[in-house]
Amino acid sequence: MAKVKPERKISEVFNGRGRDEDFTWELGEDFRDNDLKKNSSVKEKKQDMGLDLAEKNKVINALRKQTEELVRALEEKEKKLHEAQILIKTMEANLHQLEGERRQFLERIEEYGKEIAKLQDKYSQAEEDIKNLTGQLKSRTQENILLNKENRDLQRDNNHLQETVALQEEKIRNLERELSQFEPARAEMEKKYNRALESLRTEVKAKHQEILRLSKEVAEMKKAYQALQRTNENLELELDMLNTTNISLQKKIEKITLQNSILEKKLQNKLVRFVLAICALFGWNPERKVKKLDIS
Repeated sequence: MAKVKPERKISEVFNGRGRDEDFTWELGEDFRDNDLKKNSSVKEKKQDMGLDLAEKNKVINALRKQTEELVRALEEKEKKLHEAQILIKTMEANLHQLEGERRQFLERIEEYGKEIAKLQDKYSQAEEDIKNLTGQLKSRTQENILLNKENRDLQRDNNHLQETVALQEEKIRNLERELSQFEPARAEMEKKYNRALESLRTEVKAKHQEILRLSKEVAEMKKAYQALQRTNENLELELDMLNTTNISLQKKIEKITLQNSILEKKLQNKLVRFVLAICALFGWNPERKVKKLDIS
């Protein structure tokens, strides 16, 4: 651009001279003809120089445009290089952040594994307890069935005894009527009656006590059975909670594993590979750093 101005000035000077100069000669015709020839030759040279200068100006303008385009391209490349450097720094920070997150995910996976192992131990223990309680429940159920059977037998015996007592009382009433008829034998018959009645009452009381004892045992067995049922329900509820917790933990582990695989796929992206190649040109290898961090 600085070289164009003097050449333009030169062309303007020549053009100005061509317009402003007015040759007048008052000498002879020959000298005048020679001067005209010289003037025409000078004009031709001036035209040739003007054409040459115009060509040079075209070349200079073309070179100037090329220079401006090259400067713009260079500025664009510098801008892209600056953006690439910023992108590289950002990706380095993202890589460090991703590495920290990956470590946190690995630590969480280890913690979840420990929790799952503990829950599996609790689950195994709960299954063992359920088996034991189920066995106890079956044995208590068998005992309860036997006690119910004995209770029914005792109730039948009691009914039979009550019927016997009713018959004996009827006999006693008949005997009393007979005693009223047979006064001499009344005293002895009363003694027999009292002894028989006392023995019957004693037997009825014994049977009644046995019935009460068996009823109490049956009530206790029912309470124990209900307690076992509540314990079994609580254990089943706890088992459901443990299964739910185990399923949620497995989903979390699958989610973390999926996130880890996504992060690994992101690290294998072509853009990341391109950035790594640019980093390699500058003498920095983030893959080696990541491998060192993985090894540590």
